[in-house]
Amino acid sequence: MTIQRLVLAILLSAFGAAPAWAQVASPPEVIGTLAGPGSTPVQPNLGFFGTDLGWTVEHKGELRILFGDTDAAFNSVCFPMPFNDDSQGTLPLLRPDGVPPLTMQSEPGEPDVLQRLIVTRKGESLQMGYGQVPVSAYSDGRNLVGIIGRGGTIPCTAGVSSPVAACRGPLSDHPSLLNWLSADGLRCSKTVGECVPALNNIPTACELATGAGCNPLLGETCQPTPDGLCVDPSSSQNNGTPASERFTMGNEMEFAVEDPNNPGRYESMATLRTNKFINTASRTVRRFTFLPFANDYKPGSGALLVWGRPLWDGEQGRQSQLYLLAHPLPIRKAENGRWRFQPWFYAGVDKHTGLPLWSQQQGNAKPLALDGVVGGSPFEEQPLVNQLSISWVGGTIRKWVMLYAGNIGDFYLADPANARPGEGPGSIRIRFADQPWGPWSPAQPHLLEGSPSEVGSLLGPGGYMFHPLCLDQPGAPCARSDEVRPIDFYVGCFPIGKTFDNGFLYAPNIIDSYTEPDGTGGMNLYWNVSIWNPYAVLYLKTNLRPR
Repeated sequence: MTIQRLVLAILLSAFGAAPAWAQVASPPEVIGTLAGPGSTPVQPNLGFFGTDLGWTVEHKGELRILFGDTDAAFNSVCFPMPFNDDSQGTLPLLRPDGVPPLTMQSEPGEPDVLQRLIVTRKGESLQMGYGQVPVSAYSDGRNLVGIIGRGGTIPCTAGVSSPVAACRGPLSDHPSLLNWLSADGLRCSKTVGECVPALNNIPTACELATGAGCNPLLGETCQPTPDGLCVDPSSSQNNGTPASERFTMGNEMEFAVEDPNNPGRYESMATLRTNKFINTASRTVRRFTFLPFANDYKPGSGALLVWGRPLWDGEQGRQSQLYLLAHPLPIRKAENGRWRFQPWFYAGVDKHTGLPLWSQQQGNAKPLALDGVVGGSPFEEQPLVNQLSISWVGGTIRKWVMLYAGNIGDFYLADPANARPGEGPGSIRIRFADQPWGPWSPAQPHLLEGSPSEVGSLLGPGGYMFHPLCLDQPGAPCARSDEVRPIDFYVGCFPIGKTFDNGFLYAPNIIDSYTEPDGTGGMNLYWNVSIWNPYAVLYLKTNLRPR
């Protein structure tokens, strides 16, 4: 070992390299409904029914919250898909007792009309309909930034013979020649195509040889594209079989800044072409050294951290493992007015020192250890990872904490019988880490969905989520289904979905501004989570104590 490596190893030991095993996390307390059916509206005349997600970010003295697909009325799915259907609001910056009142953003001069998020790129207003949502949000001190997921595919460039070069995109979209040459780790494939017609006008990848990925009941067929589509063969979704390639499809993720003079209007400043960061969580910190020491992980404007997963599930040997990128702040503008977006991707650990390695080429990105061991296994035992939230908890805990997972309807899964683990199926999971790159402690079930026969559980009598097998009990009525569900759209809005489309947990979000000491040596986390049916967002509290 060289002298330099020896010194680094000593420093690493001094600053703590032990795995961040789970702290003591209390069973979470559901305080009430934050948004949607069951909530107490602040604006009773506003056209607002239900919503999901809800990513919170403190920005210039306000606590903002960005929601996904938002229904203006109970039967919104019965109308044509809107071009823009996302929304945002504000919460009190200081945590109140009980459920914080939510004020939704309305159109200027029209207090009863819900304002929709508008996202533009190079002057073009981008479609933001069903399934196209803000997947995370952060403040860099000057700008409120939404990370926008729009699904779809990335066509290969016509007339380019090299598979890598065909997925580089225009040089003008990249801040440097090196960034352009790296091609974001993508390469062109002609064994995948797109489903026609495109559901919700969002191109969906399929396997040309078998047609897998398309729904024949909706009239979809798998058709080749003129020049092929860009995929990431190094994605953890690649299980080594041709059938997994369509799950490695590249997407364009927009990093969009809100116009301070027009809240709700966002302009894309950078586009990340990726498969590994389709499903993201983000935080900004005061100081980040790319090493395990001299960091300050309290909220600040020194660096941006973004964790990502490829997609929201990993069935049949595919994996939705965890990746990390970091970018110093502020991000400067290029001559074309867009950002010089040049992130560093976590690329594993040095085998001699255990120190993290970093690369500016996304193709070198490596998944994070999830077994609590430095340089350990990135295997994710949860097939249904859904969305994730990651936050630094200071005080007596001084750990990164991750909430993720949950459930999804059987009709979205390829193999429902094997998609849910035996321990706490459908639960929100919790992990801990000392450093943003881990190693992350093994997952523990945290918020359980329960069963329709369990009184007081989320799915049971007295609970918050609908289940068709739940039976009312004295003083504990079952949650009622929304009258119209998304699947009803396909049968002329005849309400059949409400009879079987049960609720489930997804999209947890930790509200950093509300994290506080509990006065007895622990820390309280306040967070929200989506429940699908009814189409609402719950508000919860978790107490953490050092082990």
